[in-house]
Amino acid sequence: MKTKDRTDKRVVIGLNGTWEIEPGVENTSPAKFTHRIEVPSLVDCAEPPYDWLDSDFHWYRKSFYVDENQKDRPAFLKIEQSMYGTAVWVNGNFAGGSISCYTSQEYRIEEFLKYGGENEVLVRIGQRKTLPPESAVGKDQERISFIPGIWGDVKLVYTGAVRVKLVQTLPRIGESCVDVNLWLENLTSDVQEVILSGRVSEKVTGDSSSEEVSTKMSVAQKSELRVSLRIPVTNAKLWSPDSPFLYVFSVTLKGSGGTSIDEEHVVFGMREFTIEGPDFLLNGKKIFLKGSNIAFHRFLSDGDRHLLPWNKSWIRKLLIEIPREHNFNFFRAHLGHMYNRWYDIADEGGIMFQDEWQFWRATGTKEQITKEFSDWLKDNWNHPSIVIWDALNESSDDVVQNEIIPEMKELDPTRPWESHDFFEDHPYIYSLGPVLVDRKFGYTRSLEEIENSRYPSQVNEYIWWWLDKDFKPSELTKKVVSRWLGEDYSKEGLIERQAFLAAELTELFRRLKVKCMQPFVYLSANDGPTSHWFVGDIAELRPKPVMAALKNAFEPFGVSIELWDRHFFQNEKRNIAVYLFNDYPKITMGLLKYGIRNSEGAWLSCEELDVEVGESSYRVLNFEILFPGQTGDYNVCAELTHSETGRMAVSTKIAHVYGNSEISIQAESVQIGIIEEGREILDFLSSFGLSARKVEGELGGSLDLVVITGGARSRRVYEAISGKISQWVEEGHIVIFLEPERDAPGDITITLPVDRKLEINHREDLAEGGYDSYLIPTDIMSPIWNGIREVDLRIFNGGYGGEVVPQCDLKIDGKYEILAKSGLNLARPAVLEMQSGRGLVVISSVEMGGRLIARQGCYDSPYAVRPDPVVQLFLLNLVGFYSRQRANAPSRERGIEY
Repeated sequence: MKTKDRTDKRVVIGLNGTWEIEPGVENTSPAKFTHRIEVPSLVDCAEPPYDWLDSDFHWYRKSFYVDENQKDRPAFLKIEQSMYGTAVWVNGNFAGGSISCYTSQEYRIEEFLKYGGENEVLVRIGQRKTLPPESAVGKDQERISFIPGIWGDVKLVYTGAVRVKLVQTLPRIGESCVDVNLWLENLTSDVQEVILSGRVSEKVTGDSSSEEVSTKMSVAQKSELRVSLRIPVTNAKLWSPDSPFLYVFSVTLKGSGGTSIDEEHVVFGMREFTIEGPDFLLNGKKIFLKGSNIAFHRFLSDGDRHLLPWNKSWIRKLLIEIPREHNFNFFRAHLGHMYNRWYDIADEGGIMFQDEWQFWRATGTKEQITKEFSDWLKDNWNHPSIVIWDALNESSDDVVQNEIIPEMKELDPTRPWESHDFFEDHPYIYSLGPVLVDRKFGYTRSLEEIENSRYPSQVNEYIWWWLDKDFKPSELTKKVVSRWLGEDYSKEGLIERQAFLAAELTELFRRLKVKCMQPFVYLSANDGPTSHWFVGDIAELRPKPVMAALKNAFEPFGVSIELWDRHFFQNEKRNIAVYLFNDYPKITMGLLKYGIRNSEGAWLSCEELDVEVGESSYRVLNFEILFPGQTGDYNVCAELTHSETGRMAVSTKIAHVYGNSEISIQAESVQIGIIEEGREILDFLSSFGLSARKVEGELGGSLDLVVITGGARSRRVYEAISGKISQWVEEGHIVIFLEPERDAPGDITITLPVDRKLEINHREDLAEGGYDSYLIPTDIMSPIWNGIREVDLRIFNGGYGGEVVPQCDLKIDGKYEILAKSGLNLARPAVLEMQSGRGLVVISSVEMGGRLIARQGCYDSPYAVRPDPVVQLFLLNLVGFYSRQRANAPSRERGIEY
């Protein structure tokens, strides 16, 4: 017999709100409940609080009333999200369980309900460690804690004999229609005849946007039936960040008698997101994705979190208002799907998402991963805000990438998958790594490979510089800070550096044609390894200065000066490249102003130019800049103003100008011997009137100082007369080794005067470290730094990334004094001296080749090595100071044992 048609439609009763909670054991529910908790939340929100780590299981209890007129209707308890491991009882009857932690769970419960009275539901939640090994819970090595709880909405749903179990909308913007897949489930033991009717309407106004489409069908007993519809949408309005227009697809099921037995309403947007060669396309047009990362599950460990992740007004400000103010249009939900309402708000506010599973290396069986991935897609595939699925973070997995993802792409053919259709890069350069990388480094390709990527380039982690809410460096930041700021850094220096990196690196990636830029991390746990970008109380959402830097760097009509050098001569002329970016899908015009400003911001020289940039493209303009005739600190600046909106983007590069008057030496009477390949040191010193000559075989009795450079030939000459030099130093003379690492064929050992050893060991540095571009002096008042400030020792002219200290370690037996350091934790001696007999040996790793005398073509490339006034002054200081030290050398007792 067929089930009698009912006149009532689907009924949804929300069960969010206050529940009871009690810690306990696995197999026995608590005898009493002494704590209350808001659902959704996590167990650390219980009142009064208890130590949630002390118990492997936590029991939730909720009473709810069931109306008599719902009797005999199919009823489902739906828990949208809970972790870790869920079991459900209704009125003492076991309803089922799930080990899924990020996807919805559904339990059929009508047989357990008491109609016309109060009912009780018990939900037991486990700890992460109680999950079975097949679980796809994933890993996050940088997460502080894994707090369990019911963290998604809970609802009771009554349906008809046949229900709409699942809806999938597939917009076809070219045909101005939406394809809809529906899964109907017959919950009875009889064949059911139903009439399915569907239509599309505008979400905000409710106005109809389509004709009603109806079809009649039979659904076999205890089975599911997939039905596909194509519905033309009248005057379809496309969903985009600039116009997040939403529709509702409404479907109604009627029984054979014409009465309604179920209905469903699904919000969707008319949008398509695809990949074409190296580009992302939104609705058929190129789009540049700019934003950051939201580490939602890390934020769940934040001590100030409380109920904020479930507060819609807080979410809206965090997710929509602040990002839109700062030119963001895109986030990665990093390592774990978020609370579902975040995506509803993103749909409404026009923010796009890359939804990433919590796999920082996969866990679980293929079967369980496939099940949970399928549920993940089905729960979320109607969100226009989700444009990319992402299975893995910084890892690979053959089963996931080559077997499961292809299966998922059949389920949802409308979205690309990161780690399958394209691949992310995490270039933590200018921080954990060197300024620039020309090879694979950590989880990134070389910058050249990124620039010429055959698939859309996505740089979705950069800026290894995390500061907590009080601007203190996080644990991961501590090991890099001194490398760039020295050991006596200030809070102001930390703040400025973070904002500087945001501007400098974002501009770089725009010049490299990166299609998606997401520095790390907008939201995370304040006390964790990767702190977020907000000051003070997170409830107030006050952005740090890094956000203002990104706002400018992300400006859709943007500008960037390509200039890596920091040191310039008085009245020097330079050609600079200025990049103009137009992210708008139309030709855009504006006014470009460029020139030099002084340290107070006043223009000293400037030019103005009307410019035009094609749609979704860029232009490069080349200009000649004349640097001031006075020494000082300046900025090379470019301003680009949008002709219609008046919005302005700014690019600023530091420029220190030096004069010949600062490069002087008081060692005119010194006799200097040079062992070098070529003549650069010799010619440079001679140009300052110093008496210098090459040493080939004999030292000669008149030499006061010997300078030896690296290189194969220099090393051979030195080795041939090393005994004589050793005796000469032992008698009280001084020898300076410059760049002993230069052209070293792998690891080498050099015998220093008086039988000391210098080992030069090349470092692989596969994921951190690398060469150095900053020198940190141990005492800036030392005469070797005369006329040089600490700020002058940051980035040197030419070289890839301004390299000044090569990627290798020095190991020296005995005592020595460090005069300058570099590298992570400043572990690399860059300049040092040591007593050797009655004389001194000085070793400098500062790369001078090409920075003393101009080489042909040295100004033709951004990375060609060229003259640097700071390097020149440093060499003259070395020669001048140590020539004056010769007489005092025998009495010196200095050095530290390393």
